[in-house]
Amino acid sequence: MTTKKLRLKRVRLATIASIAALGTAAALAGCSPSAGNSDKVTITLSGPNQFTSDANTFGPAWEKLVASFEKDNPDITLKTNVLPLTSWAQTSAAQLTAGTAPELIFNQTQHTPDQVVSLDSALKKKNPFSSSGKPWIDDFIPQYFKGSDQLMNPAGHYDSIPFNLVAVGIYYNKGLLSKAGVKASQLKTFDGFLTACSAIKKAGYAPLATDNGNLPAGWAVVALNSMLLNSTAEKINQFDTAGKAGTADVVTQKSIAHAYLTGELNVTTDPGSAEILKTLKKFYDACATPNWSGITSQGAFTGGTDFTGGKAAMAWGTNFAATGLADATFKYGTVPFPELSTSDSSLASGKPAQFGVTAGGTSYMIPAYIKGAQRAAAIKFLQYVSSPKIQTWLDSTGGIPAVSGLTAPPGLEAMNTGAWATVPVLGQGGLFQVPAAIAAQNKYEGYLLGTSSLEDTLKTLQADGIAWSKEQAVKGGWTEDWATKK
Repeated sequence: MTTKKLRLKRVRLATIASIAALGTAAALAGCSPSAGNSDKVTITLSGPNQFTSDANTFGPAWEKLVASFEKDNPDITLKTNVLPLTSWAQTSAAQLTAGTAPELIFNQTQHTPDQVVSLDSALKKKNPFSSSGKPWIDDFIPQYFKGSDQLMNPAGHYDSIPFNLVAVGIYYNKGLLSKAGVKASQLKTFDGFLTACSAIKKAGYAPLATDNGNLPAGWAVVALNSMLLNSTAEKINQFDTAGKAGTADVVTQKSIAHAYLTGELNVTTDPGSAEILKTLKKFYDACATPNWSGITSQGAFTGGTDFTGGKAAMAWGTNFAATGLADATFKYGTVPFPELSTSDSSLASGKPAQFGVTAGGTSYMIPAYIKGAQRAAAIKFLQYVSSPKIQTWLDSTGGIPAVSGLTAPPGLEAMNTGAWATVPVLGQGGLFQVPAAIAAQNKYEGYLLGTSSLEDTLKTLQADGIAWSKEQAVKGGWTEDWATKK
């Protein structure tokens, strides 16, 4: 599947901090601004730049959106504080704990349910910027919002609002594939993809631009989960989205935690878990940039600037990344992760890989200590960005709408249609969960580099999974015996 080249305004992007937080230790002082006078309220939105490489602004499209909001709400001033990609997560978490984070912070900031505002009551009321006449919650596309683990905290409350949806795919340079004698159709199967990587190397290019961040491996694992772990997912699926006994279309975090803490799941003996790692290593050995472990995660695409600079034939990227190619000198397309067949693995389902369009894009929440006029203004901005007011912004940034009645920019079909656009049964987190303190790390790096054995890596993942499960039990306030025993 390929995309047609997007005719979008040039906007340089920074990678989405997706399924896992990015970050290295940092402590930047924050402050919660207050109203300059009784008639004017000033609020600040603070988070990583997902749209441009500018360290001071999210880009022209964002500035226009803010200007429109302020024009429609003359009693509110909105400031934007851009945090570095390499340190935003720990900065925001530290500020939230210290009570110095501003009114709006990125939802992938580490937090507990009591640290942020529950938006449940606000969502039951009408959105003043919507003409639907329905409660705010009903304006969102149900499959992406209601019951979403990404938007609901472990206690079962909505604590963030998505401005858009996010999709992921593998971009490819049509010209480089042609030079290597590779056809895009070869990329549909796992065996064909690996064969293509070999041909691309022989042509003198890196096959898949890869870095040492947690996104390239993490995204590949989501795809592999969808083809190799369906039987495991079925076995552990024991709680519905409300946390009660039952099942869910996407296995809940409570079901995964329950499996770890009761011993129903042990990844050291689960054949699918071992198969995930072995297949991932095969993929990396054949396709990743040879020195990927020395490349820092940055920019719109994995692997730094190798893809946009014409040094790599392919790269992982989100739908937001497409706007960064508006002025590219080459034509490009996108494909999902390749499909595994039973010849690749006896555990393969024989079905295409899944990843899913989800609400893990640009989502923000409000610290619990924000009160009064500041809280009301912050909620008003969240309502504004989940209304028809943002169609132009979506068009300019490659954003997929989270609310009904708006449209996605053209050219994203390969990412937001078909099996690939469906969230897999294990979701985008999967079985290999880790404690919050190390969530930003690439947990597969040692195994992929050959410095950790398969056995040791699985033992570490099992221990991390148990530790994560205990964290979730505390955050969720789960009272069942399995969740509270030491």
